[in-house]
Amino acid sequence: MQALIRYYNDAFDAYMAPLAVLGRWAEILGVAAVLGIVVSLIFAALVRGERLRQARDELWAALFEIWLYRREPLLVWQAQLALLKANLRYSSILLVPLVLSLLVSAPLLIQAHYRFALAPIPSGAETLLTAVLARPADDVAQMDCKIEWVQGTGVLSPSVREPALHRLVWRLQPEGSGEHVLRLTGCGQTVEFPLYVGDFAGSIAPARQVGVLVHLFAPRALPLEDDSGWGRIYVEYPRAGIEWLVWLTVCSLLCAFVVSRLVSRYRAHRNS
Repeated sequence: MQALIRYYNDAFDAYMAPLAVLGRWAEILGVAAVLGIVVSLIFAALVRGERLRQARDELWAALFEIWLYRREPLLVWQAQLALLKANLRYSSILLVPLVLSLLVSAPLLIQAHYRFALAPIPSGAETLLTAVLARPADDVAQMDCKIEWVQGTGVLSPSVREPALHRLVWRLQPEGSGEHVLRLTGCGQTVEFPLYVGDFAGSIAPARQVGVLVHLFAPRALPLEDDSGWGRIYVEYPRAGIEWLVWLTVCSLLCAFVVSRLVSRYRAHRNS
């Protein structure tokens, strides 16, 4: 599973590399185009227009019957039953392409979140690194833990122990720009943790955690080992705002509409 996720990360980064030269909005438009095109092609391949139109006509017919015979309880009940059947038929036509579209688009949307929704830590700004123990320990205050820079520089404060929460917190003040790397030593093991600072442009991994399922929803960071003494190591990154999601949604819908129209014209031309 880790190899598959790593391959998907590499594929996403390779697609983003030429767009990154054009700027952040080009990257967002690039993701939106792929999302809209793929979803539109899935629906075009799996949904037959005549079946969908027939189911839609049955829906409207049942609604008109309910209004037309609104003073006839028996006829209204029959029309409501027909409406239920039409709804089920309409939903069954869209169910498979909808599920497949979700399965295909979810990994891309997760990648987009870690690419656009989080901002790097400003150079020289303070932030907190939190390490949560995997298992409760009575000697948190006496644990021998330390962090150091492996890549990058900055100010590191002594840890603050929180025994009630089974965690340790360090105050950091990274300097420069790019991807920094911290080494956390404690619990009988050494763990490296990435930190993204300044003008870094790329996907951000805010946490390292234990578990394959967690890795599916946070694919940018390597998971911790199953026998790790740490359950979660994380940094709270600034939010980049919601504008990226608005543009991603609008542009993906436009791309899906254009592809849908092109497919409809192609089918009409082929049938003629």
